[in-house]
Amino acid sequence: MSMSLRDQLLQAGLANERQCKEAERQLPQQQRERQQLPKDKRAMASHAELAAKQAQLAKAARDQELSRRQKEQADKIARAPRTHPTASRNAPTFAICRSLLTKSAVQR
Repeated sequence: MSMSLRDQLLQAGLANERQCKEAERQLPQQQRERQQLPKDKRAMASHAELAAKQAQLAKAARDQELSRRQKEQADKIARAPRTHPTASRNAPTFAICRSLLTKSAVQR
C-alpha cells in the first residue's frame, strides 16, 4: 500500500512533525477561505489548482523519461565491449611499464 505524502516527506527528512501539524491546522482555514470567495474567484482558484496539478504531472512525465534515458545509457555502456582486454595487459610493453612503476614506488 502506498504511503501518504505526509509520511513520504517525513521519511525522506524533507518535513518534520511540527511542519506537518501546522499544515494540517491550516487546511480547514484554506478551505473556509475558498468557500468565502465569490463563485468566479473560486473557479479561478480551481483553475490554478488544475494548472498546478497538470504541471506536476508533466514534471513527473519528464522525470520518468529522463530516468528511462539514463537507464538506457547505462545499459548501453554495460553492454559495450571492453576496450582493454586482459590479453593486452600481458603484453611486453605493459609488463615493462608495470615493472618501472613498481620500482619507482619502492624507491620512494
